[in-house]
Amino acid sequence: MIHFYRQKKIFILVLFTFFVSSSSLFSQDLEKEKFLYGSEWDEFVFPDTPSVEEKPLMSNPYFLPVVFDGKYTDDLSIFLPEIVEKKEQILPSALQMPPLFEEIKIREKIRKKGYRDLLRYRVDLVKFSYLDFSGEIEKIEEIKPNIFQSLFNPKLEFENNTIDQSARFVPKRLYWVISGSHLLQFSQNYLSDNWYKGGVGNLNLLSVQSFTANYKKGKVQFNNFLEWKLSFYTNPNDTLRNSRIGEDAIRSYSDFGIKAFNNWLYSSNLEIKTQFFKNYKENSPEYVSALLAPLQVNLGVLGMKYQLNKKYKRDKYKKLDLSVDISPFSVQYTKIFDKKVAPKRFGIEEGESSILDLGSTMNAKLVMNVNRQFSFSSRIKYFSNYEKVSIEAENELNMSITNHFSTRLYVFARFDDSPGIVKDKDLGYFQINEMIRFGFNYKW
Repeated sequence: MIHFYRQKKIFILVLFTFFVSSSSLFSQDLEKEKFLYGSEWDEFVFPDTPSVEEKPLMSNPYFLPVVFDGKYTDDLSIFLPEIVEKKEQILPSALQMPPLFEEIKIREKIRKKGYRDLLRYRVDLVKFSYLDFSGEIEKIEEIKPNIFQSLFNPKLEFENNTIDQSARFVPKRLYWVISGSHLLQFSQNYLSDNWYKGGVGNLNLLSVQSFTANYKKGKVQFNNFLEWKLSFYTNPNDTLRNSRIGEDAIRSYSDFGIKAFNNWLYSSNLEIKTQFFKNYKENSPEYVSALLAPLQVNLGVLGMKYQLNKKYKRDKYKKLDLSVDISPFSVQYTKIFDKKVAPKRFGIEEGESSILDLGSTMNAKLVMNVNRQFSFSSRIKYFSNYEKVSIEAENELNMSITNHFSTRLYVFARFDDSPGIVKDKDLGYFQINEMIRFGFNYKW
């Protein structure tokens, strides 16, 4: 009987030892699971496995259909026990504060290793592959915006289903560049007594409208410029009229060039000049100039053009544009269409209404932006038929106050020794037009 009780105690002791060892093993497995998947089941989620909110236990992807996406299969030699044994090498010391995002990197590394182990030992849980799906993207239903709702709760909306991931935006090459400049300014004007269009210095109102249309493709360039200057001023010396026209000039200049070498181009150019309004001599009904009186056309062929465009890295507003167009063979035609305009003022003999000159022409233009506020521009035209010379030098210094207001110093010097032009006793064949202007300007 005593022997039976002893055997019973031994059996109970063995049974207790078994339960203790089983619980320790279970706790070790639980620690392994916590190490691999986090402190909770919900923390371990595969990127290719949807989450389920029906039951907390079913949120673990091991209880969901696993989808094999072809990733993390390059290394199948990692066993689950080896991960647990090397956790001290992977995880930082508990006594040290882990670096920023280090814990997230470690968990991601462990999840990748767990995924490989799943494919290695529990391939029966893998029920689908990415090849089992059609690959078609589910279209998102378009939600039309509510205008009244946007008034009180504005949101940025875009249509997801209209975005084509394969479409690529290819910008179109622009060969034409169009720009314009508009100027309206008050100015003080000085005119020499022998100014070829007449007039008197005074305060005046000036309007300048200019347009540019340039084409460039490969080695071919086609530049076009159109400008109209018009100024009115009051003249107390004129008893017949309250105001007079000081400057009325319509000028168009076009040049066509083909690149030759470096900054040089083979070029041809065409310049047309005239005016629009009638201008009278002071205290007289006699015309000084009128529409198409005169009309001057200058054509240069078989020429060369030098072009330089320079920018500065230290100052983006500083740049230099220079162009010099030389035409050794050019034709200049001047025509007076209004018989009331005296032709001698424009170098045409008495009794004639037109003149044709063969010679050489040079057109040069310089635009230099010193900085954002100061700029200087100059235009020089030279023509000679080897008997007479005509030179125009137009210079302008622009000082910007704001983006739309500026002060400008304008000097236009002209030399013309054509037959019939009266020589001034002080200036000779030189003519000067000087103005200081302030007003509004706009560019686009």
